[in-house]
This record gives sequence, C-alpha cells and structure tokens, in this order.
Amino acid sequence: MFKLQPITVTSSIPGFILGILIICFAFIPVLSRGQTGSDTQKLPDSDTTAQFNPLTEDIIQRIPSLEDLIDSAIVHSPLLKSQDADIEIWKYKIKTARREWMQNFYIDGMLQSDVWDGLTNNKTSYGDENSILSYQNNTRALGSVSLRIPMDDFWDRRNRVKTVIKEVEKSMAIKDNLILELRKTIILLYNQLIVNQRKLKISNENVITNSLQKEMAEKEFLNGQTTLYEVARINEMYRRAVYDFEDARIELYNSYSLLQEISGIKFNVINKID
Repeated sequence: MFKLQPITVTSSIPGFILGILIICFAFIPVLSRGQTGSDTQKLPDSDTTAQFNPLTEDIIQRIPSLEDLIDSAIVHSPLLKSQDADIEIWKYKIKTARREWMQNFYIDGMLQSDVWDGLTNNKTSYGDENSILSYQNNTRALGSVSLRIPMDDFWDRRNRVKTVIKEVEKSMAIKDNLILELRKTIILLYNQLIVNQRKLKISNENVITNSLQKEMAEKEFLNGQTTLYEVARINEMYRRAVYDFEDARIELYNSYSLLQEISGIKFNVINKID
C-alpha cells in the first residue's frame, strides 16, 4: 500500500487531450464531496476491498468521531460490566440487610390426628350380655408465633444497612473513575493515531528524498564527481530513513489496532499495512 509508483507523462499525448484529462480530474474531488456531504464521519463499508492510503488520505475522516469512540468503549468495556455487576450485588445485599430482622421471627405449626377403637361389654342382672364397639377419630391442629430479637441485632441493624449502602456508593465511584480512565485512554490513542500518521507521511518523504540523493550520489561517483566516503554517508542516511519509515509504519498500525480493540469498533479502513 505504501509503495510509491512514479507517474510519468509522455509527450506522445496531444496537448488538448491532456488538458481535458486535467480538467476532469480536477472536478472529481468536487463531485465526490458534494455526494458525501456530512457522511465523512460515518463508518466505512465493511467491504474489505475498500482502499485507503495513509500517505495521502486523512484517517480521521474515515473512522468514527472521538465521542462515538468513547461511548462505544464505555459500552463494550469488560471491566465496566464487571463493576456494574458488583453494584447490582451490593444493591441486593441492601435488601437482605433490611430484612435481617425477619430471621428472629418464627411461626410454628403442628397437625395431629388420633384414632381410638373400643369394645364395651354390658351384662344385665338377668344374664343378658350387650357388646358395644366404639370408634373415635380426633384431629387437632396447633399453631404458634414467636419473635426473638437479640439486643445486638436490634441496635446494630441500622449500621449494617448504612454500611452496605456505602459499599454501593463506593462501587459507583470506582465505576466513574474507570470511565474517566477509559476516556483518557481513548483520547490518547486517538491523538496518537493522528501523530503516527503524520510521522509516517514525513518518514515517507524522507525516504523519497534520500532515495533521490542516493541515486545522484551513485551517478556522481561513476562520473568521478564525488568520493566513495560521500556515497557511503548518503547510503547510510537512506538506510536510516527506511528504518524510520518502518518504525512509523508499525507505530501507526499499533495505535490503529489498539483503538479498535478498546473502542469495540472494527473500522475496516486499513486491512494491512505493507
């Protein structure tokens, strides 16, 4: 993507055709700006064939705005989700602390069923016997309610409830601090991405300049117009410029990738930096 392709115009093209081509190319950016309008801050299409040249284009125009990145990072942050879960747990503990008095309240109940069978023999003075079989079924239900309140629970209940409430406030303060740190991280990465692209453009210009100097020095050396020491010095400058370009390329890719990961948005702008 970053390889430079020199453009040459031969004299075989008629002058009027060249003029028409120049006019057409001059109007193309105007037409494209008129069609996009305010859509420059929208996400690019997810088509991986979309081309982006960080040496000539501005990457800020191809990714979401800073506030959108911050909002997305807050929504997708695993650490903030964990903190929200902690806050919900402490809220449940508040309800539990307020109902702790019920553990001293007791309700007892008992249901009992009894069956008796009896045989009674009665004998008269005349010698007659009379047997009577009796059957009795009794069901009894008992219930009781009791309340026992230890003095320590009675006096310390309000303090326990307040303690849990303070834990909720503490968790919310921690969440606010996490959001602040996350905002700072996104801002730093966003600005670092801008700086890294500028460094890449500058380093690319240095490579071009040193490449031209290298070619000129080699030609002058062949013509006897310069020394071998001067050629070696210019070659060293060219190698240093290439190294700086590679370093800037990696820095741009790192800041771009980190901004994607922390914000939770895939830009699909730079597919690969070669």
